[in-house]
Amino acid sequence: MALPGPGAGQLDTSRPSIARIRDYWLGGTHHDEADRGFAEQIVVCAPHLPYLVRAQNAFVRRLVRYLIERGVRQFLDLGSGIPDVGAVHRVAHEVDPGAKVVYVDLDPAIEQDSAELLAGVDNVTLLRADVRRTDDVLGAPAVNELIDFAQPVAVLMIEFLLHLQDSEDPADLVASYSSALASGSYLGIAHFSQDEQLQEGLTLFSRMFGAPPAVTLREPGELVRFFTGLELVEPGIVPVPLWKPGPSDEHVRNPELVQVHAGLGRKS
Repeated sequence: MALPGPGAGQLDTSRPSIARIRDYWLGGTHHDEADRGFAEQIVVCAPHLPYLVRAQNAFVRRLVRYLIERGVRQFLDLGSGIPDVGAVHRVAHEVDPGAKVVYVDLDPAIEQDSAELLAGVDNVTLLRADVRRTDDVLGAPAVNELIDFAQPVAVLMIEFLLHLQDSEDPADLVASYSSALASGSYLGIAHFSQDEQLQEGLTLFSRMFGAPPAVTLREPGELVRFFTGLELVEPGIVPVPLWKPGPSDEHVRNPELVQVHAGLGRKS
């Protein structure tokens, strides 16, 4: 998702991009001085935010491995950002290079970086589209050339729900995607939750630097509605460090306090 810019679809690489800021925090290389400067301003106000982004990214890696182990070979990553550090196709292709991945993002600032990262990589593409327009995504030739919706698909919503206000009816949007999936498909969601530190950081940012990126934080209980009609996979909706952690995952002293929650639903 792009930060507010001069106009929809206009490319202005002098402005920071949320996707490139995340890439910076994840240790990637696809960001510039504007992104780093804005990222450091955010960290002044919310110093724990880069850790939350890394914890969310680690969850995605575990999620993709879990799905691959259960035979899923098709992934639709909505609001994907830059497909670099911990990207879905990198994790999936470690097990099966034939796994198919479509990244969808509207941010024009990441298009060139994504094209470079995906050049020569089979079974992966990036679609520049507004994920809020379900028909434009599901009906896109670039999607249907790779994804067979008659077979199980994993739809991932890791970042973009945070940027939808309740007035945009995100639950209806999620349902429009899940209803298009075949039996045996999955829906994976991660979402920043109500966090006093983050709220204070946003307030401080507005005082020091101007309006921060608009986000909607949601309590874990609010995420349940996004899985309507799906069977929640154990352990349900939990802080990301507690979703099927592996022995190599970063140790978290108080994982239950991490205010990014995630869950995975399966369509019967």
